[in-house]
Amino acid sequence: MTVSETVSAQSPAVAAPTAVNTPWEDGQPLWVFGYGSIIYRVDFPIEDQVFGYIHSHKRAFLQKSHDHRGTPTRPGRVCTLIPHTEWNSMFPRDPADPDAVCWGMAYKVQSGMEQQVKQHLDFREKDGYTEDFVDVFVEQSEGPVVQKVLVYVGVSDNPSFAGPSTLDETARVIAGAEGPSGTNREYLFKLCDSLRLHHPRALDPYLAELETLVRTYVASDKHALQ
Repeated sequence: MTVSETVSAQSPAVAAPTAVNTPWEDGQPLWVFGYGSIIYRVDFPIEDQVFGYIHSHKRAFLQKSHDHRGTPTRPGRVCTLIPHTEWNSMFPRDPADPDAVCWGMAYKVQSGMEQQVKQHLDFREKDGYTEDFVDVFVEQSEGPVVQKVLVYVGVSDNPSFAGPSTLDETARVIAGAEGPSGTNREYLFKLCDSLRLHHPRALDPYLAELETLVRTYVASDKHALQ
């Protein structure tokens, strides 16, 4: 089965997530920014990609996963993007570095497949995610290399948002959760490995510490005591 056939087979018509703003229209080129599993699992046809970063957002495992890396009764945790101002309100003792960036991969969807891929991604990211659009930068660029890039974000008022959680609490959930797409820890480990592969500074301190905690819990089986 080709990639295009896979998209078609997995993409039933679903209502699109609410969009914060909608600068993309059907028939126009479509770029998608991946900051989680899309970095290492691209299940849609593309014709170009750029590894870069966005400003003013922090990647965090604060979105519950009931359908991929967890279950309705034992949800896992997956990534969302938190604006720095919102992060500082939730975690006043651990404010975001204003100069920190969030690295990820921007993909240009294959021409002529934009609407089909958009429907596929709406279904893939259906568990509480909202559309937004960002500008993507690369090192030593004076301005964005790609503008108005679609990104799926689990905003803090969505029903699957986990709320403020300590790294230890988050690590315990990730160490033990599993869903139809596999274990929750696999999601985290593949993300960290992919970021390291693409850029030496792409793995931020939050992810590095979370990865260490999860590996510790998995090795010691502490998650079995929950």
